[in-house]
Amino acid sequence: MPQRQTDGLLNAPIIKNFDSVQRLLLTLGLLWRLFLPADGQMPFFRSHPLPEEHQDAEVNLVWEAGNGYIWVGTSKGAFRYDGVDYQYLAVDSLSGGAVSALFEDRTGTVWIGFAKGHIYRLDPTGSLQRWQPEEGTPAAAITGFAEDGQGRIWFSTYGEGLYYLDQDHLYNLNIDDGLLGDDVYVMKPDAHGRMWCGTDGGISICWVEEGEKKLERLTKAEGLPDEIVRELLPQGERYMWIGMYDRGVCRYDLEEQTFDVLQDPWEFGVVNALELFEDHEIWIGTNGQGIWRYAFTAQTFQPLELPNHPSNTKILDLHVDVEGNVWAVSRTRGLFSANRQFELLAAASGSVQAVLEDSRHRLWIGTPGGLFRYDRSSSENWRFVEEWGSYDLNVVCLQEDEYGHIWAGTFGQGVFCFDPATGRRRQITPADGLANENVLSIDGINNKMWLATLGGVTELEFNDRFLDGGPLKYRNFDRESDLGTGFVYKIFVDSRGRTWIGTDGKGLSVIDNGRISSYSMADTVPLKTVYSITEDWLGHIWLSTDRNGIFEFDGERFSHLTVKEGIRDLSIFSLATDAKGNILIVHPSGVDLLDPLTRHLIYYDEEVGIQDIYPNLNAICESSEGDIWIGTQQALLRFTSLKENLEIHPRTQINSVSVFLEPIDFRRVSDFSHRQNSLVFDYVGLWYTDPSTVKYRYMLDGYDQRWIYSRDRLATYSNVPPGSYVFRVTSTENEAFDQEPIVEYAFTIHKPFWLQWWFILLCTAFGFSQVYLFLKLRDERMQREALLKKEKIESQFEALKSQINPHFLFNSFNTLIAMIEEEPQHAVRFVEKLSDFYRSIIQYREKEVISVEEEIELVRNFVYLLENRYGENLQLELALNGQGGYVAPLTLQMLVENAVKHNVISKSRPLQIQIAIDEQGYITVANNLQKKLTPAPSTGFGIQSIINRYALLTDKKVRIEESDRQFKVSVPLIKNDHP
Repeated sequence: MPQRQTDGLLNAPIIKNFDSVQRLLLTLGLLWRLFLPADGQMPFFRSHPLPEEHQDAEVNLVWEAGNGYIWVGTSKGAFRYDGVDYQYLAVDSLSGGAVSALFEDRTGTVWIGFAKGHIYRLDPTGSLQRWQPEEGTPAAAITGFAEDGQGRIWFSTYGEGLYYLDQDHLYNLNIDDGLLGDDVYVMKPDAHGRMWCGTDGGISICWVEEGEKKLERLTKAEGLPDEIVRELLPQGERYMWIGMYDRGVCRYDLEEQTFDVLQDPWEFGVVNALELFEDHEIWIGTNGQGIWRYAFTAQTFQPLELPNHPSNTKILDLHVDVEGNVWAVSRTRGLFSANRQFELLAAASGSVQAVLEDSRHRLWIGTPGGLFRYDRSSSENWRFVEEWGSYDLNVVCLQEDEYGHIWAGTFGQGVFCFDPATGRRRQITPADGLANENVLSIDGINNKMWLATLGGVTELEFNDRFLDGGPLKYRNFDRESDLGTGFVYKIFVDSRGRTWIGTDGKGLSVIDNGRISSYSMADTVPLKTVYSITEDWLGHIWLSTDRNGIFEFDGERFSHLTVKEGIRDLSIFSLATDAKGNILIVHPSGVDLLDPLTRHLIYYDEEVGIQDIYPNLNAICESSEGDIWIGTQQALLRFTSLKENLEIHPRTQINSVSVFLEPIDFRRVSDFSHRQNSLVFDYVGLWYTDPSTVKYRYMLDGYDQRWIYSRDRLATYSNVPPGSYVFRVTSTENEAFDQEPIVEYAFTIHKPFWLQWWFILLCTAFGFSQVYLFLKLRDERMQREALLKKEKIESQFEALKSQINPHFLFNSFNTLIAMIEEEPQHAVRFVEKLSDFYRSIIQYREKEVISVEEEIELVRNFVYLLENRYGENLQLELALNGQGGYVAPLTLQMLVENAVKHNVISKSRPLQIQIAIDEQGYITVANNLQKKLTPAPSTGFGIQSIINRYALLTDKKVRIEESDRQFKVSVPLIKNDHP
């Protein structure tokens, strides 16, 4: 049960001493006077100052981009505003300055026009570049941009007429082409893509057809009231609103080709700005008379005051955003905004217990001090006028019947019915059949009225002669009847003529065709006390209770909404249905707007000026136009259901994605390497009605297990493993996220190459190939070793066989005998050399390689033995240059022996053998070629054995070269003893 009221009827549900309540309220009524002043209804404006470092900048214009951002053009450049922070778009100081026009084309590129004639473009990636077409840009101020149906970009100037960009070529259209003036104040496209231009000479309508410039004109000759046109505002396909210098505002009908002037003569100065609320009103920003608005239904003008602004304020621009907020630019105080859906009307100095807007759009309020009517006869001094000043009335509820009579239910004096046109009235009390003299609620249909009292419900049936004493039929439903209670808070007649009754403690009842049905339980929840009732467009009944929130009844079952579903305050005073079918929920914390289909809730409170409103129970009414009036203890609150399709969710968007704090073009880039795994997401939920209420939840799908809730506008992820991810973010202006749109960004962090499937497959194949190669090489090595052993054995055998050749031994022994006879002193040395030679053969034959020094020593011994036979006819020359290395055993000895065996050796033809090491790593045995006439018998094994052995020891091949004069064999020099 609400507890915050202090002077209204609302405390009655918890105070059962009705006599005390009656005396209290009658005493309060004595404080009211006959005429109670009231300010005009006024939206609640809020200021949006620029950042402190830019306080010296003057705001020139306000504009809304397609993504929902508010842009502000100032004397220092352009700002982008999200409701909390301004982002300054810095440009070159020489080409910057005052921003005079803003526009967004179909590609999402923002065009920024400056007073110096320069133009900048901001593409969707965030790149800001100065636009420099081949033809150059104007030297005059840019006053507007537009795009026609063929994608041509148009811009107007103050001094050079119009320009349009067609296929990268810039064309000018000025007075030489028929334009009414080169000083174009404003340019707006109509529904057909034609450009309407306001000049000092009237309106020029321009377009391009088949490559040719086309123009039409509207001047005084065509009926234009004033040829100096400062502002234009298109309305659908048929109308164009025109703001003028001297004659105010008119509307041009394109079909009828007629002008309708709002007011003549015009008294409010030069028109600078226009904004329209469809079928409701038009706002007019003037050059020195502030903001005025014209209501179409009432056909009245009303001034609107900005906070801390004088009445002669210069208004530079107006804009209505997608939430229904009106933005105004003041020359002296900058940027302001107000939510147009809500307006406050100060209702004198007391509590509004009942409110009614009748069929003639007259506003009535009931107070503890009587009944009052809102007098709109003067736009500058609206006031409430008391009706029946001689009565001390405590008016609790109001209703109008089908005859235009006003019914006023009072606390303590029954109900009064009167005709505002004639003044006739009639009082109905318990003496006339009324159930109780305390009437809390009234509703009716056709010629019937139902009155909720503290003694039950009274049904009255009457005719048009009722006020003249005509017959009155009544029927009471009370505690003794099927109603079961005498304390009733609310009567509501639905679209089917059923009468719904909200009771104190007995739940909900309905009278249908004279029969009463009651609902004390909503499924498992007891209804008990029902305060307020309304009906949605589906015919479902909605009701509020004292402590259990809200229920929806579709005729068969109840649906329950509480704090869990987003209802922020269970102390609900009133329910009503607006022109769009939304349910208005009124409570002390503010007003909630509920979409009955989606269950989406929008909260309104201090941001629209209605914090701590302390509403009165069922002090609410719906006008014929769908507006809703709400009575509070301080003022009247008016909710206007605008016809425009308004955004009900914050516009969530991702502003940027950074990788290791470096921004990337996330609209195009979504693939990252494994090193680019630290990301920061910058996002925003645009909700200008109250940006401080916006909350976020985000999740990196593929990484996070659940949603993360936050008020921050940054999400940071570090060391994200490779994989495919989707970053999701959504925002809400209330406590529920279920119906909020989700924005996504999908990206992939690729695995390092060593984790890629192809690399793993390649490594696997490489591994198998290495194993195979190892096994193959091992087999080849084993085969080579076996072959090498075989060759070595055969070589050793051949060398041994060679060296123990009987001829060699016979010759050696003959030489030894001769030496013993002739030179005995040398015989001993000869025997030693022969012994060393054979010892070396036995020693080296088991080795694979021996050093060059060892092989040379063996050759020297062998040559020494031969020299004793051949003398100086056999000559050995060594050219090793101190180089070392290894050779196969007996290789050089066999080559020397081969040379001696196959060549003539004589005094006239000595045999010269050279052993040398060349630069290519070969050791060479060469001799002069002087073959024997009769070749010595040979097996051919010697040189072939050497070739085979070296094929197993090294990749280098043995080279054999033979010319007319020389025979040379080169064997590879092995660099170590382990090939």
